[in-house]
Amino acid sequence: MKYKIFSALAIATFMMSSCHDNWTPAPEDEGDGQLRMEAIDVTNAENVIKRAGVDVSNFIVTVNDAEGKQMQQWKFADMPEIVTLPVGEGYTIDVISHNQEKAAWDAPFFKGTSQKFNIVKNQLTNAGTVTCKLSNIKVSIRFSEDLKKIMEDDCKVTVIANDEGRLEFGPEETRSGYFQAIEGSSTLIATFSGTIYGNYEEIRKVYTDVEAGQHRIITYSVKGGDPTIPDESGNIDITDGITIDMSTIDESIEGNVAPDEDVIDGDRPGHEDPEDPDNPDNPDNPDDPKDEYFTFDTSISLTEVNPAVEGNDYSVVIKSVNPLTNLKVKIESGYLTDEFLGSVGLVTEFDLANLPPDLEQTLGDPEGFNFPVGDNVKGQTEVTFNLTPFIPLLNLSTTPNDIHKFHLTAVDDKGNEKTVVLTFISGVE
Repeated sequence: MKYKIFSALAIATFMMSSCHDNWTPAPEDEGDGQLRMEAIDVTNAENVIKRAGVDVSNFIVTVNDAEGKQMQQWKFADMPEIVTLPVGEGYTIDVISHNQEKAAWDAPFFKGTSQKFNIVKNQLTNAGTVTCKLSNIKVSIRFSEDLKKIMEDDCKVTVIANDEGRLEFGPEETRSGYFQAIEGSSTLIATFSGTIYGNYEEIRKVYTDVEAGQHRIITYSVKGGDPTIPDESGNIDITDGITIDMSTIDESIEGNVAPDEDVIDGDRPGHEDPEDPDNPDNPDNPDDPKDEYFTFDTSISLTEVNPAVEGNDYSVVIKSVNPLTNLKVKIESGYLTDEFLGSVGLVTEFDLANLPPDLEQTLGDPEGFNFPVGDNVKGQTEVTFNLTPFIPLLNLSTTPNDIHKFHLTAVDDKGNEKTVVLTFISGVE
């Protein structure tokens, strides 16, 4: 029975690939390997980037070769799980939050680069975590209430950085300005100008040690005193013995979020932390998912991509507190499509507890797939689902390194259900 099924699938594979006008077999000496992009996480030094208002799904991810040439690029949310790249050394991944401007309001720019990694022929490489840091200069301007009372409408602070970046802060401005940090340009100029008590005043302060990741907080306030006494901090002398004090706080943010900021959520969409950490959907050990009603015991990784190696054990033992009513399987694969499987009497979605007679005979045949079917599922509290006989079908694919997902859903007689996903990559040695 197994021979007949595999022979039929092999014939179907030949027929479908022969009809594909654009398909040509890859030469052995082409030299490609694979990079697992799904493992890429964006973190911010010691803290995961978490701050309301920043859409992490739009972060730009770029794969570069050793010469810095762009090989692939996507938005963070749109990254494929597996990427095929030419064999080579010194690859890197760059992650940026956006294409930054010279100066912009409330626009923190995060940037990070992975460690160098190599792509080896027919091997799956994990690039790991990319650590992103605040990579532009944050400036906040504050005015004391006493100063606001004597400022006229033309008062403002103009901040210039990187020679071209320019923003003007009015008395009621609450936003922070972000300036591009350019190598070789470490100067920032803050100029207070405007009318106070009928007198136009201007004070200019130059900072020469500005770096990416810094937060400059410049505060202007009224200070009483003798205006004839020199003040090294850059005070403005005003009539009647009033001076304006310009004080500066320099916070080095680097990879850490500023103390007065919320935290930016850096999880890839679909991979967020649970809202209730005391009762997470994902357990401490994601490869052995458990909940109140079901356990899935297996040596297969349920979070990583598994190479489809013939002869390995790909069985899953499903245990249920209550009797099972359904064991549903959904196949998600660019190769094992409805059209392809339908040509040999199979389907991409089925319930092993409730199968048509012909499909039950095919899937339950001890000499074929030997899946648990019918009463071997219904009413049971422990069932073994073994994908091992199915693995050779994955490797019939004419396209190397295809991704195949098997969604396995257990349902009990109380209506509880749990789904795990078994993910395989075919053609990897």
